[in-house]
Amino acid sequence: MKPDGFRWNKPVAAAVIAVMCAGLGACSSSGGSTSAGGASQASAPTPVARLVNAAKSEKGLVIYGNAPTQYLQPVMNAFGKQYPGIKVTETDLSDNQVFSKYEAEAAQGARTADLVFASAPASWLQAEQNGVPANVTPTGLENFPADTNQGHGVFVMSPEPILQTHNSKLLTSAQVPTTYAQLAADSKADPAKYKLVSYPIDNPLAYAAVYGMIHVLGADKVWSYFDAIAPNTKTYNEGLDGLQQIIQGGASVGYITSGLAQGVLPKYKGLAGYTFMKDVTPLIPRAIAVTAKASSPASAQLFLDFLYSKAGQDALCAGGFEASMNNYKPAGGCTASLTNLKSQVPAGTVYTVPIDQQVLNAQAGITRRWNQSFHR
Repeated sequence: MKPDGFRWNKPVAAAVIAVMCAGLGACSSSGGSTSAGGASQASAPTPVARLVNAAKSEKGLVIYGNAPTQYLQPVMNAFGKQYPGIKVTETDLSDNQVFSKYEAEAAQGARTADLVFASAPASWLQAEQNGVPANVTPTGLENFPADTNQGHGVFVMSPEPILQTHNSKLLTSAQVPTTYAQLAADSKADPAKYKLVSYPIDNPLAYAAVYGMIHVLGADKVWSYFDAIAPNTKTYNEGLDGLQQIIQGGASVGYITSGLAQGVLPKYKGLAGYTFMKDVTPLIPRAIAVTAKASSPASAQLFLDFLYSKAGQDALCAGGFEASMNNYKPAGGCTASLTNLKSQVPAGTVYTVPIDQQVLNAQAGITRRWNQSFHR
């Protein structure tokens, strides 16, 4: 299971993949390790020419990630245009599989991933304890929010916003809820019209989203909303299952939806759409790291640098990942960016869920309270 639930293994996948497009690439250099929270100081960046020369003797770049390859393809294409001599392959895995596969192979001395990316904070915390990330920091972080650097060689590749999706045939624009408060009120007042879909709390994205909501709105308010909407909600572990309910008319609203839907729903314009909730938008960090046992460390560092360049941000945006460069202006009209998000929601309502022990510590209590709402 994907942490965001999006596994495109059903008939709608062919149409979904058609929305993907390629970007153009350029890149810079990388260096040592730093941390916004006070980890070790960054070393001087490695010159690009030195990385490029080292990459010539490497045998391609291997990535283990928690997103279907179709999403990452625009990024790989753009990187390939900049560095045509580096072959990039990605294996699509769940959060836990990303790390367990890497660690098992690394322990055996086998060829394994040079880069890993995943979303769940708990998985990253364990990966850090197990020594998965390398002591590498990309160039260009000064052009990104401070929380892009999560410390210990872990960086936010895409801070993905939680969306609300809706069926445009079942709800008029005026009937589409734009806050969780409105969703709760509408659902309670007209349960026949507001049939809802979401994830269960044991989905890592859902848990992280609820944690972020509580951080911004407070626990009492959040649980009052879930008490109201739970009776009208069907939960699906797979994001595509919930999205199909919206598209096919089985539900009118989907809440706690992965930001990757921004690369999907434009295909269904006039039938389904999405919006950002105005009272709170959690950002779920899909983080990335060069691995300590990378066989192609120079290629991996070049790729990491590329992600934090303008060209890399354009490529991420083209694939539906959230571009997060400060004051980012997209190429080609793509809308998956923090710049676009923050133009649509009030200041102070956006919160990046950290890769931090406190998030893990709160999980048991939040899960118990969620179950009170959803299993009454």
